[in-house]
Amino acid sequence: MKSSYFKSGFILSYAAIFIQSAVSVIYTPVMLRLLGRTDYGLLQLAVSAIANLGILSFGFGSSYLRFYSQYKSENNSRAIASLNGMFALIFVAASVVALAAGLTISYNAEFIFHRSMTFTQIQTLKTLLAIMSVNLFLTLPLNIFDSFIISHERFTFQKTLVIITTLLNPMLAFPFILAGKGSIYAALAITAVSLIKLVTSMIFCIAKLKMKFAFRFDLKLFRRLFVFSFFVFLNIISDQINWNADKTILGILKGADSVTHYSLGSQFNGYFLTFSYALTSLFSPRAYDLTVQRAHNELNAFFSRFGRIQLSVMAYIYMLLAAVGRPFIRIWSGVPSNVPYAVAMLLVSPLLITSIQSIGIEIQRAKDMHRFRSILYFFIALANIAVSVPLCLTAGEIGCAFGTCISLTAGNIIIMNIYYHKCVGLDMRLFWRKIAAMLPSLIPPAIICAASAVLARESILSIMIWATLLTAVYLPCVWFFGIRKDLLENNR
Repeated sequence: MKSSYFKSGFILSYAAIFIQSAVSVIYTPVMLRLLGRTDYGLLQLAVSAIANLGILSFGFGSSYLRFYSQYKSENNSRAIASLNGMFALIFVAASVVALAAGLTISYNAEFIFHRSMTFTQIQTLKTLLAIMSVNLFLTLPLNIFDSFIISHERFTFQKTLVIITTLLNPMLAFPFILAGKGSIYAALAITAVSLIKLVTSMIFCIAKLKMKFAFRFDLKLFRRLFVFSFFVFLNIISDQINWNADKTILGILKGADSVTHYSLGSQFNGYFLTFSYALTSLFSPRAYDLTVQRAHNELNAFFSRFGRIQLSVMAYIYMLLAAVGRPFIRIWSGVPSNVPYAVAMLLVSPLLITSIQSIGIEIQRAKDMHRFRSILYFFIALANIAVSVPLCLTAGEIGCAFGTCISLTAGNIIIMNIYYHKCVGLDMRLFWRKIAAMLPSLIPPAIICAASAVLARESILSIMIWATLLTAVYLPCVWFFGIRKDLLENNR
């Protein structure tokens, strides 16, 4: 990766995340207060339920980089055009099926949610489900254009578009929400932004990047795509179960208010994942290139360096949440309960480990060794549902979050580290030695984190003081042991 591409991508990625997080932090409590807990919970339930239909992409989007990298190394422009055409056909078909499935769910919402909702709530939910189905119909085709932009390392355009659409969403929705139009208009704003993003990305790819399409159904190529993507598809199902099934379970068994509490906590899990994916997306092309080149030693060094840089970023976010998350969430949401904070910590804790190894997912796909992970995650996700239902009945939102935490720890951390070392060929002993070398630098900020978790009060001033103190200790401790050294090595 060129140094200038990496630097601009790095800066814009985190600028986009900062803006997304800031907008969400401001937007969410305002929506919660204007819509009310019930209406907000219905919106989150509709978004979550329809997001599950994203599995109808069957994992094809995640396979694009692998095949593109191969054809690019062969300088085969005709094969790339065929690849683009095949992906376009696949995602258009998936969009149509997803729309039909979403509208079917909308029509049958009364049968699914009659236990925990009133007639009026169900009618609102039906409309929200229909709107979000249209949103998914527009979102799925975006995969092909996003993948093409990433393959060309045009991060500046991609992240700039993310920033613009992030700001545009509340700008479109707020006037209607303030006028008392409710959650339906918030859902319409989300859908309008998806349409704008799709059209803009399509124009950029075709007009600027000269994206070519050969619209012919290549059966041989499709078989290769299907075999590769099927196991990615299993992984997508697992992710949908882990991050969305809990809300659906709560909606069926406990009602809209429980979905609201869980959604507030899981929103911070979403922020954490967004920060994690930002760095992974920048390094993904490099991971595929090193794998294609069979540069084994360089790949191991790259994997370890990525982990150190990622830990430098993610440990700070985790400590900040642990330190002042409880009083912040109570003030921010206006909900006088510690349940959202407990949900956030249960969901985020295992992600601290998985995030520093997230580039390993791309390495597996580049090596076509993602089958085991996908099968494992699928069964772990099924176990998550089996555990979460009784835990939901006995412990509500916290029970659901605890079930997810257990599944992530068992599958994503313990078993996958063994698989990386024994089968994928990544030197996990080297990786953990490199990570362990950074741990002493985390001790001083960890002490501040523990103190603030006990002593921080439910006031803006107290939160700011402890967050500033943690930042002031964390940055100098970690900078010289992680970020600075590894960024310099990456740009050599």
